Amino acid sequence: MEINATPSVKSKVSLAMLSGILLGLSFPPFETGVFAAVAFVPFFILFDYIEGYRESLVYSYITFFVFNLITVYWVGGFTHGKDIYLMVAGAMVLIAQPMFFYIPVLACMAFRRQFGFKAALFAFPFLWIAFEYIHAHWQFSFPWLTLGNSQTYNLETIQFASITGVYGISFWLLLLNVLLFVVYAKIALKEWRISDPKTILFVSLVLLLYLLPKFYGAQILNQTYIPSNNTVRIGIVQPNIDPFDKWEQRSDPQLSILQNLTNEVARQEADLVLWPETAIPFYILDPKNRWYLDQIQQQVNRLQIHLLTGIPDIIYYQSGDHVPRSSKITSNGQRYDNFNSSMLLTPNSIEIQKYAKMQLVPFAERVPYSEELSFLNAMEWNFGLGGWKVGEEATIFKFQKKKLSEVKFSNMICYESVFPGFVAEFVKNGAQFLTVITNDSWWGNTSGVYQHKQIAVLRAVENRRWVVQCANGGVSCFIDPFGHILHPTNLYTQTIMTENIEPRTELTFYSQHGDWFAELCVMLSVFLLTAAFGKKLYMNIRTRQLHEIH
Repeated sequence: MEINATPSVKSKVSLAMLSGILLGLSFPPFETGVFAAVAFVPFFILFDYIEGYRESLVYSYITFFVFNLITVYWVGGFTHGKDIYLMVAGAMVLIAQPMFFYIPVLACMAFRRQFGFKAALFAFPFLWIAFEYIHAHWQFSFPWLTLGNSQTYNLETIQFASITGVYGISFWLLLLNVLLFVVYAKIALKEWRISDPKTILFVSLVLLLYLLPKFYGAQILNQTYIPSNNTVRIGIVQPNIDPFDKWEQRSDPQLSILQNLTNEVARQEADLVLWPETAIPFYILDPKNRWYLDQIQQQVNRLQIHLLTGIPDIIYYQSGDHVPRSSKITSNGQRYDNFNSSMLLTPNSIEIQKYAKMQLVPFAERVPYSEELSFLNAMEWNFGLGGWKVGEEATIFKFQKKKLSEVKFSNMICYESVFPGFVAEFVKNGAQFLTVITNDSWWGNTSGVYQHKQIAVLRAVENRRWVVQCANGGVSCFIDPFGHILHPTNLYTQTIMTENIEPRTELTFYSQHGDWFAELCVMLSVFLLTAAFGKKLYMNIRTRQLHEIH
């Protein structure tokens, strides 16, 4: 299906970079998500000429390195430059991450060798979605750049995520790319003329495919929605405490800031108040810190509020306990593990509900496979943050609102909000609204802060749940079940705000069935690759037989 004479190396590099640039510019904070519908077209033009695995790796790496550089340049905290480990780990992500994106390309190349470029082209969307899904389910997972995350500024387009999840949006974009490439190729080969009826018909069908989600979304967004009177008033405390200094400075002034802001937000009649991720920068549940816990509990009792706050938590292993190989050792030789956690305090109650983060950022929070390869634990971030243990219990927090039935919600800690199926499981298990506590100030005023906020929009739409995001230095906000962002805060501001939200119990198709669409793509991809390897094996056997005959 070669369109013209084989392009020069310079032209190939240009095509690879163009795809990377278009992909990068389709993601927040750029409001140009439409670029994702055409970003792979230069990539397909390039790969029409590439058949070797080595060459495909080189040009794929160029494409996805440019893509990663534009979108996640911030991961090393380079704007602050305060921690060498963070910068090294960030650089490793930028260098290594493009290699993972080669996996679906490699699978497509293998399929192409047996069935040709045209068949591989239409197999590509299935192989890519299978990769996105699998990439979110291992210890190197980094689903931040799931293709569907690029569309969150267009609420009409993403409403069908309540059926398919974000992977359905990714597939829709990839299919558009394939069809637009077909149009380009047919015209470039002069098989079609622009004025031909079949060209007009095909282009019209592509346009219809592009507009269908918008038509559906407009219907959803234009429906008259009557909220119930069963609302909960949520308060957000954004203390804007320097994330680098907080671990090395005295804790008392930090707690004073949090408690003073909580006094203010309580005057706005909040039922539940949120503090951000690791708002309390020490092991407050350790018995030696009981005085601090009592002070906060007394405030909760006095104000008659429920308080959810991020905390570091710790467990010490006793003789006879099963001790994980990745656990740490105190100066006196005792084994322990610590967790990035949250806790809910209830007025006039000694019960403390806890949740420990289950999806940890690779390297920044836990070295992948450090349980199996315990020597890797030597790689640890400063500020007490490296080597968190993975939480094991998917806690659904519960509290009783005055004169109302029990309210249930879940808490995602930072990075966890980028995992669609993980969040949907909390909703399926009873969460009536979602909270996200985070500390995005690590990264400075960069794209990552805005990307994180926009990704939460998809979790709201997928599950038709309110999302409340509380960030240490911004962006904090409320997101309604259709993805509208309310009251987003400015970065590096100290502020409070409240909003009435509605706990919801109905389940979307996606909440009920999770990543069914992505799992279907995985099954189809297995079938396609099995067919490719089966054909290759058959041809090898036939070749050997013919050789023996002659």
